[in-house]
Amino acid sequence: GRKPKDINLEKIPTIPLNKRSTIRSLAWQLGCSPTTLHKKFKLKLIKRHTNCVKPALKEKNKKDRMNFCLS
Repeated sequence: GRKPKDINLEKIPTIPLNKRSTIRSLAWQLGCSPTTLHKKFKLKLIKRHTNCVKPALKEKNKKDRMNFCLS
């Protein structure tokens, strides 16, 4: 079989969110094909992550939540 192409998954957090919101754009950023990336999802090597800002949150909650997410 073919050798699986090595993708640097550690690079993902350094890619801006708007450039890794879809498999296609993330694949492009990592220099691999979307199919390759999709297989990584299937193998549970990457976790899908959705981020919705809850509109009911007060400013302080939002800041605390952001700090928690960034920590």
